[in-house]
Amino acid sequence: MTDSIIKETRAMVSQYMCNLDPSHDMLHVDRVVRLAMHLANDCLTKGQRVDCEIVELAALCHDVGDRKYYKGDASGGELIRPFLMEHGLTHERASLVARIVDHVGFRKELAWNDDQDPQQDVEWRKNCTELHIVQDADKLDAIGAFGVLRCAAFSGAKNIPLFVPNLDPIKHMTKDEYEQQTAKGKGTAINHFHEKLFLLADMMRTSKGKAMAKERTEFMRLFVRRIEEEYHMEL
Repeated sequence: MTDSIIKETRAMVSQYMCNLDPSHDMLHVDRVVRLAMHLANDCLTKGQRVDCEIVELAALCHDVGDRKYYKGDASGGELIRPFLMEHGLTHERASLVARIVDHVGFRKELAWNDDQDPQQDVEWRKNCTELHIVQDADKLDAIGAFGVLRCAAFSGAKNIPLFVPNLDPIKHMTKDEYEQQTAKGKGTAINHFHEKLFLLADMMRTSKGKAMAKERTEFMRLFVRRIEEEYHMEL
């Protein structure tokens, strides 16, 4: 079943993503899938148990229902669960993929509260290796060289300025602040590095993901420093 459902799911996601801007197109999804499988293989070599089919399906579907684009009431998980079951996945496995999809995203993680959320959710978030792999893969494509390109692409698509002098980034941004800024197209591309992208390395959950994120973040810091140097040149 694996090859068939992967093929059918990829076709469905390709159609879903076809009208989105280059920061969230099918090429982004394919990179996340490749990163996820790379991280999954690393976990397997370290003796961890990983369900690679679940990882690949969740990576393929991780941007379905993304609130930056989708304005309906259903979550991404609610959108994809029926599709997966119609194509032969059991209710249990389709529900796991859906649950992972509903937990992937910086905005969603900002809303987590380990002291107030149901303990079963907290424990699952801490212990689901497949979730950690897909989360890390999505974060990795948000940083580094592709991260720079994607930030610029999204800013251009939303008419967000690239750089505005004397406009400071928001520190310790909350979920509500992040959603409001995204919805209104406020902020700047360079501020986005400080408000989100530079924070992702410390949010990684797999050992391989942490190492890759560190290297990619160093590249972004060099890039942002160069932007600032070019703007603040001596007259």
